[in-house]
Amino acid sequence: MTTKTSAIAIRLLGFPPKEEETFRNVLVVAREKGYRYTCLLPGSIQDPDMYIVNAGSLAALALLSDLHPGEAQPVLLIGKTELEFDYPVMPRPIRWRKIFDVLDDIIDKRQLLLTTLSAQTVLSVHERRKHPRLDLDLTDPEVYQRMRKQPLARGGILIVDKDTQFREYVASIMDPYGIPVTLANDERSALLLDGNNQHALTFINTSTPGVDPYRLCDGLKRQNQGLKTAVVLLVDRHFEYKPELGQKVRCEGFLTKPISRKVILKTMKKYLYLDH
Repeated sequence: MTTKTSAIAIRLLGFPPKEEETFRNVLVVAREKGYRYTCLLPGSIQDPDMYIVNAGSLAALALLSDLHPGEAQPVLLIGKTELEFDYPVMPRPIRWRKIFDVLDDIIDKRQLLLTTLSAQTVLSVHERRKHPRLDLDLTDPEVYQRMRKQPLARGGILIVDKDTQFREYVASIMDPYGIPVTLANDERSALLLDGNNQHALTFINTSTPGVDPYRLCDGLKRQNQGLKTAVVLLVDRHFEYKPELGQKVRCEGFLTKPISRKVILKTMKKYLYLDH
């Protein structure tokens, strides 16, 4: 099965920055046979196909338990842990030349699972928390109670872009759901349109001339105070997303262009709470 060249997105959990960089550099190497692997960057909201987790990080293990990935999102633990997990383990020190064999074997099993069982009975809801509970049990329950009480904005989708192509693409996907999709081509018109409509989800193409995506996100969040809204940046591979600034302006994260129909639909279902 390793003759396939499917692209597999990996979410790394609990690794120090230098080790994360090593994973990215090793896994991005082009291969004549086998799967193509890519590590999602911090801030990416794309659903991973699998997780690689630092077993020596209690915070990462707690987050993994919180995410509770299903069988179709396999997990590889790196290093030993005293806790019991039913996941394959790769011991330290990492044998980088061996890692492709380990990953290919895991993904072969995942692909077989997906082709033999109904996806609806296997797939769990990926990363269901919109905002990770960073301090786990230390968070005041009233904070989450207030978040749950916020009503979802009902204005549909706003797209900030320099042309109409992506707007038309999203509109065609949303047409069966009856969800309107509005276009703005600058910050001022985006804020004015959103002030009138209160959009539940906004996509900001970061290549739109004259648009500061973080400033616009901050403005959208401020004028929709008290409502559940989501802002997602659309970036190319040359755009460096700044997680700390994104968190400051309450940006949900980013998606890397080009974006497939599957990823768009999953994003809509996640932030617009669509049932089908």
